[in-house]
Amino acid sequence: MVKYYIKRAGLPFLYLLFMIMPALGILAIGDNLLWLKIILGVLCVALYCVVVAMVCYKEGQDAVKVRAANDLERMVIVRTGENRPLKIHEEYKPYKGFIMGLFTVIPLLFLAALHTLLYLTAEVRWAGAAMVLLYLVFFEFFMMDAVVGDGATESVSETPWYEMYGALIAVPIIILVSGISYILGARKILRQQEMIKAKQREIYGE
Repeated sequence: MVKYYIKRAGLPFLYLLFMIMPALGILAIGDNLLWLKIILGVLCVALYCVVVAMVCYKEGQDAVKVRAANDLERMVIVRTGENRPLKIHEEYKPYKGFIMGLFTVIPLLFLAALHTLLYLTAEVRWAGAAMVLLYLVFFEFFMMDAVVGDGATESVSETPWYEMYGALIAVPIIILVSGISYILGARKILRQQEMIKAKQREIYGE
């Protein structure tokens, strides 16, 4: 089951890495254009959320189809007693989309905990810098009035240690976008299945 969620969280996490360079580019814009940085930052977050939503929406659709296929297999098992394989992990459950989002932010939660431990014991900040950089598409809003020129990357590591926790804003956003999109995708297929059943009842009766 864990392997299933890691695989499903892989693409959203990969897109986080892709968004690092655009986020650094936005931070490199002069602070006299703060309004432009904010607009571009919002667009970057929106783009990332759209990508995650599309991925999870499709996952929700596929999961409902898998559940329908599993139900047919279960009927065969009950009727014949034959032991047939079922794709249980891929089957639709409403909570699975939120868990996919959670797995996308597990590196963030781990780095936040490690950052706390390292800074309180040795005032080491590399874990916090890694946390900020990986989830920079969300954290960039905390740096927009402080970064100019070509020093964007350096300024990530120079961010005050307590401000680095601002990256945690990604946790509720990613989890909610993943979970809601997954459910919406599933509902589309469920509605289609209900329409097909209603049509069959009209034709063949109960």
